[in-house]
Amino acid sequence: MSDIYIKYMSDDALETMKINLNKVSKYMEDNPVKNNWISNIYSGTIFEEKKYKVPDFSLKLSERNYNEVDLENSISLYESLKHLPKYILSDERFWAWINFDKCYQQALQAMPVKENTSTVKDHYFFSQGNRRGIFFGVMSRCFFRVELTIDENLDDKYELTKFVIDNPERLRNLMWRAFSNQKHLVLGIIKAEKEMFEKYGELVSPGKLYPEVAKRVSKIGGVRLIDAIEENEIYEMTKEIILKIYKKHGLIS
Repeated sequence: MSDIYIKYMSDDALETMKINLNKVSKYMEDNPVKNNWISNIYSGTIFEEKKYKVPDFSLKLSERNYNEVDLENSISLYESLKHLPKYILSDERFWAWINFDKCYQQALQAMPVKENTSTVKDHYFFSQGNRRGIFFGVMSRCFFRVELTIDENLDDKYELTKFVIDNPERLRNLMWRAFSNQKHLVLGIIKAEKEMFEKYGELVSPGKLYPEVAKRVSKIGGVRLIDAIEENEIYEMTKEIILKIYKKHGLIS
């Protein structure tokens, strides 16, 4: 494929969209295929081309359930965008272009809008701040969950990516934590979660188990410099944490 220049949604277009969330939500619900309705909200320049190029890409749509293409699309998005500077990958104007133009149909299939302004506000715009916005974003989270879990040392470098996409709770609770900037910590934790899952299954519901794991790992930072912990050490610590949770509930002896 040829390269394309990336784009940003213009500042004025972005702000106009944000102050017209009710209209935006309705237009998105009524127009799942084409985004030409945006010109009804803002009549000026909507998307501005930037100097950076990426390999052109096209994400898939599912005939039944977006989960069927989620993994493949997440990997495609990551591989196409991974060379961009972090300041671009953390800019909501860039992801507004992805969400509302480049991957508009796929974004709406992944996160449908039902006249619900909170869905648009939280998942299509960075309403909860830059960090939470990135990990909440309908397409930005797809990129970053691959970035955080890809491991070139494994026979299948996407092995952990598949594991977290199978159940988003496994990574979601770590992404809000400050230590998620340290990829080696995330890898160690996810590898431990995967090993314990393969050995015991999820004896506690995912919605309770993985938040508790993230909470207990964070507490380690209260007694020592968590960033200095190596991957294998956090891996062993996480396994012990999961064992303690299971023992606490009387699920294993």
